Amino acid sequence: MQPEASTSMNKITLTVAMFAMLAAARAHADCPVPDSAVLIPDGNTATRDEMIAAQKAIKTFDAAVKAYADCMQQEEDAKVAAGADKAKTNAQYAKLTNAQVDKLQAIADKFNIELRAFKAKNTG
Repeated sequence: MQPEASTSMNKITLTVAMFAMLAAARAHADCPVPDSAVLIPDGNTATRDEMIAAQKAIKTFDAAVKAYADCMQQEEDAKVAAGADKAKTNAQYAKLTNAQVDKLQAIADKFNIELRAFKAKNTG
């Protein structure tokens, strides 16, 4: 009977592991990750309209990152209220949110470099 008990236990363990993986994959399904595909034109060759379009795209991405952060905070609060470990959950959600903030900052930094080049080209 040992082999049967062992096989049953392996099936249960595998089933539990599969459910845990599915739950982890779905953990943030309600908070769509913002689209960071923002085209930053070369400031040395860009038109004014291209620079304005890039600025608008960054503002849209910024709003999406803020909405994502708010959504993630609500998910985090709900998980903690449901009994999840507060410190571990906070670290998990902070990492995901900060990754989006870092992308936004990198895009804004690149835009500012190109904007300075654009202004230098067009005011000099």
